[in-house]
Amino acid sequence: MSLMLSLHIVFLIIWSATLLYFPQMLVQAADAEDDETRRRTILMQNALYAYAMTPSGVLAVLAGVWLLFERGFAGGWLPVKLSMVLLMVFFHLYCGHLMLNLRLHGPQHGLYFYRMLSLGPAVLITAVVTLVVAKPF
Repeated sequence: MSLMLSLHIVFLIIWSATLLYFPQMLVQAADAEDDETRRRTILMQNALYAYAMTPSGVLAVLAGVWLLFERGFAGGWLPVKLSMVLLMVFFHLYCGHLMLNLRLHGPQHGLYFYRMLSLGPAVLITAVVTLVVAKPF
């Protein structure tokens, strides 16, 4: 296993963990009883988004691009996997948008909406791992 593959897996694990946890932080901010609690939660969201989520996502994608050039673009499963990764990137950006809206305007959605957000990355991460391991086509 190459060093770049190892780095790709590590960054993907960190990015996936933050994608799964971030919606819970949105729930905490939306459900905050007072402004001070909401402010602290949004500060924690900001730190997670800026210092862990975004760098790990960028590094996972860059390492993945490196692997594409190193190993080639082979297999019908790969375009599907890359589409799933693109959806993960869009979800990442959407989380940033929701965080900004929470900070500027308060909760724009109900708690159920924020709680259900975790399903998106859970499905995408499962699909990506399944495609990589099984290489079904």
